[in-house]
Amino acid sequence: MAGAEGLPRDLLEAIYRLCSSPYDRARFAAVCTSWQAAALEWRTPLPALPLLLPSTGIDRRDRMTRAYSLEDGRVLRAPLPYFPYGKRIVGCHDGGWVAATSGSQVEVVNLFTGARLMQRDLTCKCPTVVGMTDKISLDKVVFSEEPVTKGCIMAAITKRCKIVLCGLDGKDDSAWSTQGCGTHEIPNLIDITFYNGELYGLSCDQFLYRFAIGRNMDGASVITLFKQLTTEIPIYCGNAEYIFELRGKLAIAVEILSICNAPTFRVFELAVYWDIITRSYYTWVEVTCLGDHALFLGPGCCKATHVSSTGVTDGVVEANRIYYTRPEGYANHLPMLDLGSCAVYCSGSDGVQRPNRIMSQGYYYRKKDYGCNYNEKEDTSWHNSCTWVLPPHF
Repeated sequence: MAGAEGLPRDLLEAIYRLCSSPYDRARFAAVCTSWQAAALEWRTPLPALPLLLPSTGIDRRDRMTRAYSLEDGRVLRAPLPYFPYGKRIVGCHDGGWVAATSGSQVEVVNLFTGARLMQRDLTCKCPTVVGMTDKISLDKVVFSEEPVTKGCIMAAITKRCKIVLCGLDGKDDSAWSTQGCGTHEIPNLIDITFYNGELYGLSCDQFLYRFAIGRNMDGASVITLFKQLTTEIPIYCGNAEYIFELRGKLAIAVEILSICNAPTFRVFELAVYWDIITRSYYTWVEVTCLGDHALFLGPGCCKATHVSSTGVTDGVVEANRIYYTRPEGYANHLPMLDLGSCAVYCSGSDGVQRPNRIMSQGYYYRKKDYGCNYNEKEDTSWHNSCTWVLPPHF
């Protein structure tokens, strides 16, 4: 690579500035040692955009899984090196961290480095409910901070107990707790997030709650207090499903079903406002523009991410857009991506531009038929999932 090493510095920098995606920048750095040194000198701390990644819960199928980069507009040719085969991804965090589950077993692993922080079976620690097993299954996992940070708390919604809290630096069963099983003590939650170090939850009736976290006598993290913050739902013609941080404020995304049966979303952020009638300090204010951010919604992940103003030549990511995933319904006629373990169909919203409305792009996933060796009993549809994962910064 003597020719590459001998390029003038201004020409080399011009080439690097054309590498707008993290994967192009990684390829640039792999050319030779001088290009790698230049990449380290010129790189800017832009967040990596999420990858679209299927997980099925079936080992054989997961080994065929490939991630899709919206930034590059292509399916990655090689599998992610430390994918948790046979488990479903139910949560993620910046830097390549995911929480994956199979039955009552959960593990926290980094898809790119292989670092593993936890692998254990979770059982109910709530007061015994007659006729129910003690095994629990996680629906959604969030982290209070980077999982390797001392004191990081993993919080989860489950199919039975309403909330699970677990300290990732704990090594025994005293490090985690479950609460809410068989009682109305804690509301039924549809989504949760950590915001400014505190845990917030969106209930099934679309009210917002804030949870205070303390320690029990065994040293495990527990909910010590919770407070309902909102008394009205943001809009009556939709379902609030996601809660996340948007430009330093707490926000939710509400799904609105359009005439064409393709969902669109409206975004609301939490504002402090004293309403003398409802006697509430908080209200929802609609956000009609995401600015230089794009919003990614799916099972296990909802994340607002800054999008580079330089754009991506081959990719499909645009600022002020919502990208969501859904189980396949009516989408057979749409363009298809082959992600190995599943097929994904790409759709816009309803194709109608409306003033003061954020446009959306849908990714509908479905199981694949593998011909005569295909085992329908093994391939139950509820295993299928396709979510966003947050890679490291390149």
